[in-house]
Amino acid sequence: MASDKITALQSAEKHATRIPPDVIEEILLRLPARSLLRLRIVCKQWCNMISNPRFIMEHAYRAPEHLLLYLPKVEIPPSKTLIPCRATFIDEKWSLSGFAASHMDPDSRFFASCNGLLCFYKTYTLKITNPATGQSLHLSKPDSILLYDFHYLYSFGYVPVTGEYKLVHFLRELQRYKSGQPFHFDTIQVYTLGDDKWRDIRNPIPCCMVNLGVVNVDGAMYWLTEDDGTSCGMAVVSFDLRDETFTTIQLPPLDVKDPASCAVPRIAYYMSEIDGKVCIVTIPYRSHVPRWRRYNAELSGRMGIWALESQI
Repeated sequence: MASDKITALQSAEKHATRIPPDVIEEILLRLPARSLLRLRIVCKQWCNMISNPRFIMEHAYRAPEHLLLYLPKVEIPPSKTLIPCRATFIDEKWSLSGFAASHMDPDSRFFASCNGLLCFYKTYTLKITNPATGQSLHLSKPDSILLYDFHYLYSFGYVPVTGEYKLVHFLRELQRYKSGQPFHFDTIQVYTLGDDKWRDIRNPIPCCMVNLGVVNVDGAMYWLTEDDGTSCGMAVVSFDLRDETFTTIQLPPLDVKDPASCAVPRIAYYMSEIDGKVCIVTIPYRSHVPRWRRYNAELSGRMGIWALESQI
């Protein structure tokens, strides 16, 4: 039985060598990831081709995008019934799949995705998983980071020029947190996959409204910060993942008015990514709450979306 399998593999390898490599690559690029995992054992040539980083990125670029619907775990009072977190993939045909859930643990909290990789926050570690291959990587959090640590303090991005993946952690200072500055970060910490340590980087713009969204576009991370020098009181911070440098992007005057009264309402701002562009979402709100708590405010009115076309 074993000899028949070896003979079949040798025969497949012999015939495979008659096909030009560029034709083989073009065929393999059209196959799903789970099929490629099995085809790596056909021959050494195919294994090397499929494992090549350039092939992996080209395959990811051609793959159809799937929507990930993630529902965090919740506790329902008064019985304190715990409903575990759930995740579902929705493909281009709007078919549902619970494939992502098989890679989640009961205490997992989803916080980022990039190039098909999913990042989960756990009590003591961070988990990066590839649902297509089933492979996972567990990483330790920065030293002594346990108290007042939350999933939204982490983000994950890719550097197209170098092919590096980097985790970013917004280091919360306990004293500032207790004094009413929960989103004041003097330092961010960066972990490059393949390294064995977190590195501290001084943040020249300490106010980081990361609870309002952090997005990764074209090798840079973006988040909102308070800026008293603008009409809206907000600005965007860009962090270049390759050079690890910061840039402030001033927001233009945003014409946001209440159609009923023509008055300028109180506005909540959120950061998002749409079609590969950095976007600011504006929504009127009615509750009298600090800016850092507006994600829980009573939102009411017309939503506005503003896209960053380019940095000048």
